[in-house]
Amino acid sequence: MGKTKKLMLTGVLLLCAQFCFAKQISFQIIQYDDRTQDVTEQSLVIEDELLNGLFETGYIVTNSPTVVSDSGDETSLYNKAMGDAYEGFSDYFIQIKLYYSNALNQINWSIASVNSGKKIKESVIKGSVTTADEKGLKKISSELVTEITNFLKSYKA
Repeated sequence: MGKTKKLMLTGVLLLCAQFCFAKQISFQIIQYDDRTQDVTEQSLVIEDELLNGLFETGYIVTNSPTVVSDSGDETSLYNKAMGDAYEGFSDYFIQIKLYYSNALNQINWSIASVNSGKKIKESVIKGSVTTADEKGLKKISSELVTEITNFLKSYKA
């Protein structure tokens, strides 16, 4: 292969690389559960499904550690995770709150623009999923991923 062809091929590859990009999302799960002070396996299943689901839809995904809250430190958890998202050059930050009693009763989620720091969407998913039902947890996680990706597509993210 001649020098000219190699230079042209290199130029084409560099030009194509400029068109390869994806939005970066960072999220954090906060667990509210009176039964335990530890992060449960169910919350980790939901975290894993979110990571996989958002990645499969074309986003670069990072997350802050899943934490247990007693409602007193909610603002500090949000600020720390938003700071992590900012330092990691994420475009959006999603905070997900899981409310348990004997089962997963409710999921609250909000999306904020990392650059502006403003929340752009808040929503709630209600429904009871027993903590032993991994299939149900995956189903509700899939529903959450669908809601998030539909919003981000409509928001032009």
